[in-house]
Amino acid sequence: MAGGVQIDTDGVGDFGTGMQKEATDGFAEIAGRGADLHRQGVGFGARMTPSDIVTQAKVRYAEALAHSEANLRAYQTAAAVFAEVAEQIATQFAAVDVNSEQAQKQVQYLMSQAADAANRALSIDVPRGAV
Repeated sequence: MAGGVQIDTDGVGDFGTGMQKEATDGFAEIAGRGADLHRQGVGFGARMTPSDIVTQAKVRYAEALAHSEANLRAYQTAAAVFAEVAEQIATQFAAVDVNSEQAQKQVQYLMSQAADAANRALSIDVPRGAV
């Protein structure tokens, strides 16, 4: 089809369902495991006499952990956004003529909204971690 959008609504729906499962189960499990591993904070250097170098390393390590965990949560949110829009596209376009200009504009609008929402989710501000 020249210049149009072709939508395999079954495939898009399956993608949305799979992405939603990953967002709720996969990312959540990984984020939970990471949080469990680092629940006690930064342990290295605990038996040493405190020094500026060790303290700085611990602060940087704590910040890296905080960023990693925040990124996982943000990716989980972004995955859920894209899963939702995929399911919307599959539902809305299962019985319509996707050759129409209106349908193409709706797909572009939904994808643009999803991209904006995902970008907001990925624009995280992580506070500095305490040691």
